[in-house]
Order: sequence, then structure tokens, then C-alpha cells
Amino acid sequence: MFEPTQYPYSFKFSLGTLAVMTILMLLLLRNVLAVNSVLIWAVYGFCGMIFIGLSAVIITKRVIPAIKGDIALQLDDEGISDYIRDVSIEWTDIKEISLIRGRSASTMKIELKFESDYGSEIAIPLRWIKGKDDEIYETTLAYFEQITSTDDPS
Repeated sequence: MFEPTQYPYSFKFSLGTLAVMTILMLLLLRNVLAVNSVLIWAVYGFCGMIFIGLSAVIITKRVIPAIKGDIALQLDDEGISDYIRDVSIEWTDIKEISLIRGRSASTMKIELKFESDYGSEIAIPLRWIKGKDDEIYETTLAYFEQITSTDDPS
């Protein structure tokens, strides 16, 4: 019926996240060097370990899939497939779709007709998806309205 619409991972946002984290670590290092205390170095070491762990997760879960061109979100006749969180939602299970705007990116909130393993609401952060938030939301809404109107016998 419809051609599947696929959205890849956002390389730009993934790189931006790593850049902001690196800048914050460098600012912290500057302050640590100014104080030069053993306790502060221990705190910086702890923060450094967290930074390395988070960087590894972002690189493996966001940057590498973005470089490979992997699909983050797919819309088709069956429903929405969110490959970021590995969640698939059928159109018939959706009660309402809304867009929650944020500072740097929006979140698409999907309210289900029932309580699923993921809860009654599923949030899909659009920051990790390449494309304009409004366009992704409008396309999703168009799919939802088209599919539900063809399924509705009235």
C-alpha cells in the first residue's frame, strides 16, 4: 500500500554530543589543574571514567550506525519501527501521536490503546534521527491517519 519511509541515524547530533562532552571534560581539567589537589584529581579520574564509558556507548550505538547509514526509524503499512530502542508499534495499537518540543530536539510521544511491555506511552527521541523533527512527525501522522482511516469501516 505505502512505500516504507526510512530515517537514518543522525551523524551530526552524535558528533555534537561527543564534542560537548569533550569540551566539558576540558573545562573540568582546567579547573583541576588550577586547584591541584589529590582529592580533585580523584574526582576528575572518576568523571573521566564516566566520560570514557559514555563516549564508548555513543560511538558504538550512535556514531557507527550513522556512518554505516543504518535505519533509526521506519514507517510502513504495519506500523512504526524504532530501531534505536528496538521497539515496534502497530498502527492499530496506537491511540494518539503527539510531538513534544525540546531545546535541541523534539520527542514523538505515542500513546497506546493498552498497557504494553513498554508502558502505555512510548517516547521516541528525534534527536538521534536524521531529518527535521516537524517533517518526521507530520509524515508519521499522515501514515497513522491514512492507515486508521482505511481500517475504519464507518
